[in-house]
Amino acid sequence: MDQEREQHRRTYRLCRLGFGLLSFALLVACVTMVLGLIGLFFRPRAIIWIFRTPLWHWSDVPVVWGSLLGTYLLWGRWSDAGWQRRSGLLLLMCTCDAVLWFLEHGGELGLRLSEVGHEWLRMEIGQALGWAQFALIASLSCDLMAHLGVEQAPEAGKSTRSLAATGAIVWFFYFLEQTTWHAWPLRQRQLDSLESLLLFLGFTMISTITLIQVTALSVATTKQAGRMVAEMDREDQEHDLFRAPSETDFDLLSVQHSEASSGWAESGSRGNNDGF
Repeated sequence: MDQEREQHRRTYRLCRLGFGLLSFALLVACVTMVLGLIGLFFRPRAIIWIFRTPLWHWSDVPVVWGSLLGTYLLWGRWSDAGWQRRSGLLLLMCTCDAVLWFLEHGGELGLRLSEVGHEWLRMEIGQALGWAQFALIASLSCDLMAHLGVEQAPEAGKSTRSLAATGAIVWFFYFLEQTTWHAWPLRQRQLDSLESLLLFLGFTMISTITLIQVTALSVATTKQAGRMVAEMDREDQEHDLFRAPSETDFDLLSVQHSEASSGWAESGSRGNNDGF
């Protein structure tokens, strides 16, 4: 029984760490997404300056590698077939993101990769993977929160997955509209029609909202797993027969000592009065 409890504690700790890394990666993605939207619609000088810094150029590092490491920690944590399948698929997608990241930054890292090309296709593959990753992260986080007793988790996960599916459909129509299909490699057409502009704005806004929702779910799951670990640790301390005396025990001893001292003082005073 103790071994099973320790296994559960270890699982909760790894889930907390995994979702914590995912939360960090998603928070960075949220910041870059919001800054990108501000730069797209308003173009203030401060945002333009940020876009030109090396920090912005490498801002995808914590997103890609934090997601990959966090997903790896979640993979295989539970024996449930659904969890294994979804976490394994999410890990595969994060690995694909890492490969795409190397193709983009390989020359700067000195890997001497040949010119890959297909920038438009690689970017859209990453976008397609992003919609599926949103749905998988929301599903895994809500399953764990439901396991930990959060009643609203299934409904929150369902709404987030529905929003991700809607955004994926809008993006797919945008991809069909903006791709030049008569030449290889595939290239992007100019954004010269009202339909393309509306599709672009639509899937961009849906992507931002979905990203924020998935980030909130991941952060909430991290907190819930941390509370479970803290509760298990507190229960073990309360049932530990060899633990050090707590402050309450010291207070109880001091009360008993003061009562005994007052009893001795009263008996001594009565003895002195009897003697006189």
